[in-house]
Amino acid sequence: MIQNANYEEVMVPEEESAISIKELALLFLSKWYWFVISVIVCVTIASIKLMRTPPSYTRSTLVLIKEDAKGRSMGTDVASTFSDMGLFRTRTNIENEIVNFQSPDLMYEVVKRLHLDVNYKVEGSFYDRTLYGDQLPVVVSFDNIENRATAALTVSPKSANQVTLSDFVRDGVKVEAEPIVATLGKPVKTPVGQLTVSKSPYQIKVEFDKPIFVTRGSLYNTASAYQHALQVALADKETTVIQLSVNDVNIQRAEELLNTIVNVYNEIWIKDKNQITTSTNEFINERLKVIQKELGSVDNSITSYKSANMIPDLAASAGIAMQQSAQEQKHIIELNNQLNIARYLLSYIRGNENRLIPANAGLQETSIQSFIHSYNETQLQRNRLVESSSEENLLVKDLDQQLASLRVTVLNSIENYITALNMQMKSAQGARAQANASISNNPRQAGALLSSERQQKVKEALYLYLLQKREENELSQAFTSYNVRVVATPEHSGTFVPTAPLKGRTLMIAFFIGLIIPAAFFFLRETLNSTVRGRKDLENMAVPFVGEIPKAYRKKRTLKDRLFGLLPRVVAVRLMPQKEEGENTIIVHAKSRNIINEAFRVVRTNMEFMSGRKGEGAQVVMITSANPGSGKTFITANLATAMAVKGKRVLAIDLDLRKKSLGTYFGQPKVGISDYLSGKQDDYKSLILHQDIDGTTLDVLTVGTLPPNPAELLSDERLEKMITELREKYDYIFLDCPPIEIVTDADIVNRLADTTLFVVRVGLLERNMLPMVDKFYNTQKYKNMCIVLNGIDGGGRYGYKYGYKYGYTYGHKSGYYGYGDNE
Repeated sequence: MIQNANYEEVMVPEEESAISIKELALLFLSKWYWFVISVIVCVTIASIKLMRTPPSYTRSTLVLIKEDAKGRSMGTDVASTFSDMGLFRTRTNIENEIVNFQSPDLMYEVVKRLHLDVNYKVEGSFYDRTLYGDQLPVVVSFDNIENRATAALTVSPKSANQVTLSDFVRDGVKVEAEPIVATLGKPVKTPVGQLTVSKSPYQIKVEFDKPIFVTRGSLYNTASAYQHALQVALADKETTVIQLSVNDVNIQRAEELLNTIVNVYNEIWIKDKNQITTSTNEFINERLKVIQKELGSVDNSITSYKSANMIPDLAASAGIAMQQSAQEQKHIIELNNQLNIARYLLSYIRGNENRLIPANAGLQETSIQSFIHSYNETQLQRNRLVESSSEENLLVKDLDQQLASLRVTVLNSIENYITALNMQMKSAQGARAQANASISNNPRQAGALLSSERQQKVKEALYLYLLQKREENELSQAFTSYNVRVVATPEHSGTFVPTAPLKGRTLMIAFFIGLIIPAAFFFLRETLNSTVRGRKDLENMAVPFVGEIPKAYRKKRTLKDRLFGLLPRVVAVRLMPQKEEGENTIIVHAKSRNIINEAFRVVRTNMEFMSGRKGEGAQVVMITSANPGSGKTFITANLATAMAVKGKRVLAIDLDLRKKSLGTYFGQPKVGISDYLSGKQDDYKSLILHQDIDGTTLDVLTVGTLPPNPAELLSDERLEKMITELREKYDYIFLDCPPIEIVTDADIVNRLADTTLFVVRVGLLERNMLPMVDKFYNTQKYKNMCIVLNGIDGGGRYGYKYGYKYGYTYGHKSGYYGYGDNE
């Protein structure tokens, strides 16, 4: 709803302000220079950024995780011999190996070995260049600095064996200190701690002629940074090949980093896998010492007994009975063997609470072997977790509970197994007793001898078995292979072309950003623009439309003019500086064929067509607008000139008694129509100025003295009498009036007019005021009302494209007079 100062409220319908693609394209084309400037600025910024950004290279390596057909991560045949002991049955989980490669502890060890916490740089043309390895002339080692501390300094060459240390920074704070001269290879105390500057092994190949900026970062922070920089991924879902990649500004450092990661991973893996083997070896050696002593005792007893009693060979005398007894004896031996091993194992477990249980002691009970395997795996997991944290860790406590439960389970299983063996032993001994009954006639010495020989065989079998397992265990430890094999080394994994920054893509993005910024700005400006934008906004109005006046630009627009052109017109018209007196100039000429002259000729023709007067006196045309800054004075002066150059008798009267704007085009005499209307001058004819324009005469009546009561003067009958007399002398009388929203002067003057030319300024008049203008026409508030559109872009979004093949160079020294700020 719009409420005018002098008129009733008007309901304004909602208007669509959608912008079509074609209109956007025309708008963008008209502002092409802003797109060029934006693209140049964005591309220049991107180019500077690219030049100042050190190139980064991507190096990668492929490693194969070894895994046999049974899923065991061992590649040798030696491991298969330990299958009955329950060793090496853990299936290699590729996802776990990927996590292991990204372990903080692993990366910490790598950073520590390669001294990656110390960084060396030299000043370059656009950016500081990173030095590493064979590019270093000297190496700086920090002797007593904490792992979490940071430091920085500058190392400058002084002589063959001396350097200058300066610009000390400790933990991010600059230390004010004098430069220190240090001898190569000797420790020196500095504000950042004791350090040693040594010759690099590659010093002969590298010149030391520039200062080197040395920074020492925290070991933990450096390890964390490289841990995040390392990319670990499965090369193919169907394989066990893992790809390790890293980006770095130094190629050699990236390659050594990847190689060291693989080496440290293998070392940790071998150490972890050999823990079970070492524990088993200790157990076997202890048992061999005991059995060897017992076997020697049995051998001595048999030898002494045979010598004392001269016992013959029992094989011939035993016969069939002995054969049966031997079978049962064999069974008893096996049972006794299992029973002894079970008892030994039970004794070992009870005496060693927090140690690994021997995984292959010769027990034939598979369930016990399974429990022992689970116990050992859990014990190893707990030991690793304690090494990386502490025993107070909740996960460690949870594993302790699991170990206690598993230990009870193993003990119970062994005890149950011993009970079962005892029962079997009793049964076998009963069968053997029956067999021995048949040979009861044999001498007692033979029975005693057989008992000793039986013990001898038991001890001998157990002794040989443990010897064999010890040798197999030693072979396993000696021939344990690495878990990974390098498939592609970093040196052959890629080219030496930088992977970052991507110059082509960066410049392309900058180019598109350069296009998007002005496009978004102009799109938003047009979308948020609520003023009249051109002829399209006036298409549905009932008021007759007589023409449109384009902007008349300078020959060369300044940067200030273009910047003001970015602002909405309603803002720019208030911010632009006022023009000096005499700057406004008539731009319509008789022989000029430029676009602005053709526009005024179109308006002139339409005005003549609307009037249709022939020999009935002058046509009085009142020119007004809705608000200041619409350019009505500019249109009054040039439209009157357009009529005059056609041969019409024309008089232009400035009735804007508050600003006297028309005088800026034709001069400002001290007396004018205000003096006549106030009674100071009796003859208005003497106040008329006769302007010579291209050989024709245009009469102008200016304001003269600014009166204090313009509304009263315009209501005086002297004005009506003067207009009546002038009708007989002129063909057209143009009355330049104030805007209708500011004062009531236009309503007063309208009684004298035949036609009202209402000036609508592009970018100034709000579109929601157009229904009010239509109401003026429908209610005949102003006589014969018609509209002229001022300030359109020539060929712009909503404007009418003039041209007529007369060219677009306006050839005039005037400023923005096609839409000037004159009232």
